Amino acid sequence: MCGICGLFGPSNYVRVPRLKQMTRFMQHRGPDEEEFYVSPTLAFGFRRLAIVDLTGGHQPLTNEDRHVHVIFNGEIYNYRELREELVHKGHTLEQTGDGEVLAHLYEEYGLDFPSKLRGTFAVALWDERLRRLLLVRDRLGVKPLYVRYNGEGLAFASELRALLIGVAKPNINLQALDQYLSYRYVPAPSTIFEGVHKVPPGGILIATYKKGELQVRTKTYWRISDRKEEISFEESAQRVRTSVKEALRIRWPDEVPAAYYFSGGLDSAGLVAMHQALFQEQARTYAIGFEQPRHTRDFRYYSELDQARNAARLLRTNHHEQVIPFSQVQQCLGQILTTMDEPIADPTAIPLYFLSEYAASQGEKVVFSGEGADELFGGYSTYLEPSNYRRYHQLPSWARKVAEQLFPHRTERFSLSLKERYHGVGGLLRTGQKQELYSLSLRAKLKGVNPYFPEQMLLENEGLCEEERMLQFDMCSWLPENTLMKSDKMTMQHSLEMRLPYLDHHLVELGLSLPLQYKVRPHESKAVLRNAFAGYLPEEIISQPKNGFPVPLTAWLMEELSPEIKSVLLDPGAGIREYLLPRKVEELLNVNSPRSSRLIWALYVLEVYLAFALHPQEEIYPENLEDRRIPKIGGGYL
Repeated sequence: MCGICGLFGPSNYVRVPRLKQMTRFMQHRGPDEEEFYVSPTLAFGFRRLAIVDLTGGHQPLTNEDRHVHVIFNGEIYNYRELREELVHKGHTLEQTGDGEVLAHLYEEYGLDFPSKLRGTFAVALWDERLRRLLLVRDRLGVKPLYVRYNGEGLAFASELRALLIGVAKPNINLQALDQYLSYRYVPAPSTIFEGVHKVPPGGILIATYKKGELQVRTKTYWRISDRKEEISFEESAQRVRTSVKEALRIRWPDEVPAAYYFSGGLDSAGLVAMHQALFQEQARTYAIGFEQPRHTRDFRYYSELDQARNAARLLRTNHHEQVIPFSQVQQCLGQILTTMDEPIADPTAIPLYFLSEYAASQGEKVVFSGEGADELFGGYSTYLEPSNYRRYHQLPSWARKVAEQLFPHRTERFSLSLKERYHGVGGLLRTGQKQELYSLSLRAKLKGVNPYFPEQMLLENEGLCEEERMLQFDMCSWLPENTLMKSDKMTMQHSLEMRLPYLDHHLVELGLSLPLQYKVRPHESKAVLRNAFAGYLPEEIISQPKNGFPVPLTAWLMEELSPEIKSVLLDPGAGIREYLLPRKVEELLNVNSPRSSRLIWALYVLEVYLAFALHPQEEIYPENLEDRRIPKIGGGYL
């Protein structure tokens, strides 16, 4: 994986010193190499983490007549087949790595070239003849790609904060702030800042600069399908097994060390067991846990080491584990939250940061993870809510009234539509709850602001049952903009590449087409995946219930982190005081209950992130570079 960035527009916008600062800001994403391409209206910056073609594989890449220039972050897993096809069509390829096929595919297929790719990628492609810049993000949004544009020009980067270097401080996007407090992340295509956007998963941003005017439009090259297959459960399990094996096989690197993040649960254990059968070698596995907080007795809330250790013993892996003391969490917390690069209030970023640091310290370059299996095969308990909703509405009216009196908080949800009550797996606050928290000025500014974003349409699709709509929403919004962004930022901070076999788009398309009852059942989650791993995993692992990445956040907030959280959120200079009622924040902090912990954490994450992100980035990453313009007419490599 790598870091990419660029500037596009008039010559006075394409400033080399700013480009170099943006590129070097992302050094952790690519410690092995730094390269640039500069022309009068466009400049590329590139940082490389060498995984494929270690001695070659240099970027920027180009075609035979050098009118197409490409930089990309990611991996193309079907590049060998594509290379053969291109050579057969008369193209000349000089390198042996995966990226060179991109320029030639574009020559052959134009804007349709991303649909030929099997992999995870963020691509920037410059067509010099058409004076056209393409920014492409992979189908599932595994790799990030941010863009900022206005009348002056366009900038893009693998990390949001790289776009803030050398320019005026951006304004907070109030619509995005409102969405963050519903979802715990900002849905694409928005970000927390005005004028800064994400290229959506499966999307292409097309930019031209002609006659002094920047024009930007978007195109979608991949969408999830509602198509369902008529297929038996046994055949479904066989096809899932075959697809997982193929996704794992094509992702295993030839040239660098690789290992597995390992909880001992179904998803990670299934990959490890299949790896050992496929490659006939002992897999290396990594797990971490936390010291037991005083307020938490159940280990499931602070450590998965017992489960991972037991599964590693059963599968006979080369197992590595580490216990993280709270003092280390406290010391690194600011670094973790700013590494996120976006405000994402998912506390599992904390263990993921330490797990990545640990694996990198042991010499790993690539790590495999089971991310995506829950969204694809229905692993979260929240997918059982629609059946409870239907049972509730089947009760006699007198029984519902009694339930409303006894359980007002629970039954309140059952009066709402799916769109009103469901904000993804990590949903935070509904509209009415946010209004109680907002300042009068924020309420006034949000009046008339449309909270719409494209993925919300998935929750309104009356052609699908509620469970299917929830699965699709999480696949298209929660997964790419929360889970995968968190994973990318935590691993890349430690110069690690993460590979995700469950998010191979062939497997995703298969999984989405399977009948719901093969995935979501009242007493068994991911039934088809469990069956697919039969014969690879012991029954003890196949039948165990899901246990999420345990973080003792509630216990920390109640004691160890409480003084820090209160100090930050109640500070008279806190930025969130402009948007939230201080007395409501203070009331929330005084409640000190598990129910309030997710909201307290979300507010803390937001405050810390904004305080750091809105510092002038050049003060943090100084560059003593002459602010010069591009002197030459033609493009070239610096």
